[in-house]
Amino acid sequence: MSVKSTNRLAPPDPVMVGCILLLLSFSILMVYSTSISVAEVRYHDPFRIIGHWLLYIPAGLVVMWILSCVDANWWRAIALPVLGVGILMMVAVLVPGLGREINGAQRWFSLFGLTLQPVELLKPAVIVYMAYYMGSFPERLSQFTTGLAPMLVVLTISLLLLMVQPDFGSSVLLSATCFCMWFVGGVPIKHLALMLSSFIPLAGLAMIAEPYRVQRLTSFMEPWQDPYGSGYQLIQSMIAFGSGGIFGAGLGQGVQKLFYLPEVFTDFISASIGEELGLIGILVLLSIFAVLLTRGIQLALMQQEMFYRLVILGCMLCLAVALMINLGAAMGLLPTKGMPMPFVSYGGSALIGECMLMGLVLSIQRHNKGNMRIEKKSGRRDAVGTTADDRAHHQTPPRAQTEPDGLEHLF
Repeated sequence: MSVKSTNRLAPPDPVMVGCILLLLSFSILMVYSTSISVAEVRYHDPFRIIGHWLLYIPAGLVVMWILSCVDANWWRAIALPVLGVGILMMVAVLVPGLGREINGAQRWFSLFGLTLQPVELLKPAVIVYMAYYMGSFPERLSQFTTGLAPMLVVLTISLLLLMVQPDFGSSVLLSATCFCMWFVGGVPIKHLALMLSSFIPLAGLAMIAEPYRVQRLTSFMEPWQDPYGSGYQLIQSMIAFGSGGIFGAGLGQGVQKLFYLPEVFTDFISASIGEELGLIGILVLLSIFAVLLTRGIQLALMQQEMFYRLVILGCMLCLAVALMINLGAAMGLLPTKGMPMPFVSYGGSALIGECMLMGLVLSIQRHNKGNMRIEKKSGRRDAVGTTADDRAHHQTPPRAQTEPDGLEHLF
C-alpha cells in the first residue's frame, strides 16, 4: 500500500460566491434604475453610469478570483510589505498634484479617467498585519508593550492619515474591525479597556473639532430643525423608506431618485431600494448579507491556525460594519455618513476593495489543509512466503491516516 497526497486547489465556496453574485445582480438592477435621470442630465447619456458599473463589476470579480488563487501562506509572508505600500499610498494621496480632491476631501487618485481610493488597499493590509502579528507572536499579547502597543501604533498611524483626508467613516470602520480582531485574537481585556478609555475621548474631540461633523450630529438627532439644509438628505431618505411601504412602488417607479435624494445610487441606494421594493426588498437584501456573513464566520471557526481565522474574521467584520453604517445612516439610526453598501452601491474603488477582502477569504478557503485530497494507490503482492509481521506492516492503515476528516468534506 502506498499513499500519495496531492494538494488540489478547491473550488471557491459556492455559498459565498452565490451570495456575492446575487448582491451584484441586485446592484445592477438598482444602479440602473436610480442612475438614469442623473446620467441623462449630467452626461446627456442615460446609460453612462450603469455602463461604467458594468465594467467595474467584472474587474472586481477578476481581482477576487486572482487573489483566491494565491496561496494563503503568501499573505502571512508579505504582511509587512503590503502594509508599508498601503500607508505609503495613503501619504501619497495627500500630496498636491498626486491626490484628487472631491467635495472637500482629498481621498482619490485619478488614473485613466477612473478614481481610486488608497484606503481600499489599506483595509485588507491592516487586517492581514493584525492577523499576522497575533498569529505569529501569541506569547507577546500578555504584555501591553509587546502585545497591543505595536498594533495600536499601526492603527493610530492609519487613523491619522484617514482623518487628514478627512474620512471619519473609514476611521470608525477600521477601528471597530481591529478592536474585534484584538478581542478574538487574545489581547487581554484590561488592555482593551485601557485603549478604549483613551480612544473614545479622542474620537469625541475629533467629531466636534470640525463644524460639519457637529452639524451632521445635530441634524441626525433632529433633522426637521433644518429641513432644507443639514437635515435635507436624511428627511428625503426617510420619505423614500416610508413611501415604499411593505411591497414598494415597483422597480423603476421611485420618485426620490428624481433629484430629491442626493447620492441615491451610492451612499443612499438602500433608501431607493426601500422605496421601489419596499420592506420585502430590504429584508431579502439583508437575508443575503446574513447568509454571506454567517458562512464567513463558519469558515473562520473551522480554521485551526489563528492567522487564517483572524483574516477571515477581519474581512467579514469590515463588510458587516460597512453595511451597518450605510443602513444606519440612511434610516436615521446613525449620523449621516458617506459609506457605500458593500457590493450594492455604485463605486469602483469600494467594489475593488470589497472583492479584495473576499479574495483573501476565498484564498484561505481554497488553500488550507482542509482541502488536502489524499489519493491512494495499492500494489498487489504474493501471499506465498509472506510472514505475519510482513502482512501487519503492509496492512491498510487506519482510516484517519488515509482519508480526510469530516471538516475536509465540507469544502
